[in-house]
Amino acid sequence: MNKKELILAYQDNLLEAMLNKDESALRKLIHPEASVFGSAIHEFEKGIENVLHYYTESLALLPDDKKVHIKSRQFTDLNNQALVEQEFDIQFTLEGKEITLLTLRQTALWTRAENATQDEPAWLLLHDHTSMPDHLGAFETISSNELLEGNLNLEFETEKLKKKLNKSLADLKIAQQQLIQKEKLASIGQLTAGIAHEIKNPLNFVNNFSEVILELVEEAREEVRRGTGDGEPASENQGDDAEPANVSNPDLILEILDDIEANIQKIYEHGKRADSIVKSMLLHSRGKSGKPVPTNLNAILDEYTKLAYHAMRAADTSFNLDIKTEFDHRNPLVSVIPQDISRAFLNIINNAMYAADEFAKSNADRKPYLQISTSFGSKNAEIRIKDNGAGIPNEIREKIFQPFFSTKPSGAGTGLGLSMTYDIIKMHDGTLKINSEPNQFTEFIITLPLNNKEKIL
Repeated sequence: MNKKELILAYQDNLLEAMLNKDESALRKLIHPEASVFGSAIHEFEKGIENVLHYYTESLALLPDDKKVHIKSRQFTDLNNQALVEQEFDIQFTLEGKEITLLTLRQTALWTRAENATQDEPAWLLLHDHTSMPDHLGAFETISSNELLEGNLNLEFETEKLKKKLNKSLADLKIAQQQLIQKEKLASIGQLTAGIAHEIKNPLNFVNNFSEVILELVEEAREEVRRGTGDGEPASENQGDDAEPANVSNPDLILEILDDIEANIQKIYEHGKRADSIVKSMLLHSRGKSGKPVPTNLNAILDEYTKLAYHAMRAADTSFNLDIKTEFDHRNPLVSVIPQDISRAFLNIINNAMYAADEFAKSNADRKPYLQISTSFGSKNAEIRIKDNGAGIPNEIREKIFQPFFSTKPSGAGTGLGLSMTYDIIKMHDGTLKINSEPNQFTEFIITLPLNNKEKIL
């Protein structure tokens, strides 16, 4: 290492020791008769103790994460002495951004050390003049008190900035929650018409079968009356010990009872169907997530596909598409949060139906379809939702799960549906992938971990 490289290395060590207020390191680099100039109150300090005090007092309030950026440096060889002139910034990090705290100019005079050893520096700082450039580009001497005052002001302004940033962050979080709630309410509103249609069907069955049962009951009564011979039930005209009157046509009575039983069974089935729809709606409308429970994924997919289809039909009577389902019959119960996972499925199903329908409108020979399949392995459940819409171009595929990104026309969507879906799947330790070919199809592939201890249906 030549003389210049050696002294510049000492200069770097000096600056590092100054910023870290490392007194022991400073003592090794400073000459006993060193002097420092740069204080408007004590313009000239001499002796190593005064120089050390000046350095540590001037830099007392610098932040711990400070670092130095050398802007310029010049070296002058003066035989037994050397001059280093440099300008540098002292920086720190605030909210991930580099902020310049101070810009300083330093002129340091180094002198050859007497009786230097291998463990001691060969050159020592003899004189240091540090100043701060003003806004006009000139350099003026600053005092340690002025530097302290500036640090205090900067600390105060930094604290104010942090408070503003924290408030802005809190406001953004509130706005995000409001938008997410709006997205949930929008999906509920969209489903309302579909739910009304789905509930109307079982209610019609219940009403119709109830009317038929009333007619059958009356028919049975008439047959019993005919068997008594007086148009009154036999039990009202005979004593307790009398033989019951013969029914004119016992086979007909049994047939009527069979019909009544079959109709009651239909009423029960359609009543359960209406109950299932209401329960699904209640799950979907809950604002907060529940706890994971063993859940039939096939049933959720089937339910929400029907609701989404009828919701689209209610909004547009011309809407129609072919729905194909291929559900794995093994169908284990998977531990998920039902209201969250149903919302995720619904978001994808709605988007798939919309994409297939929109692309078919501009392609007369295209018959829109939605294909949903499930398969259950030893560790994971896989759900595939595929449509034959316009597909997703490669250049935007990575953006599709970003909040507020939407391929729908302005006002047709919030851009939060797939973002929420991605978060829900991730929360369940699952994955969500896209397979798409432009003008052919888009397929969303969801994997969810299985709870192998759950029984198989």
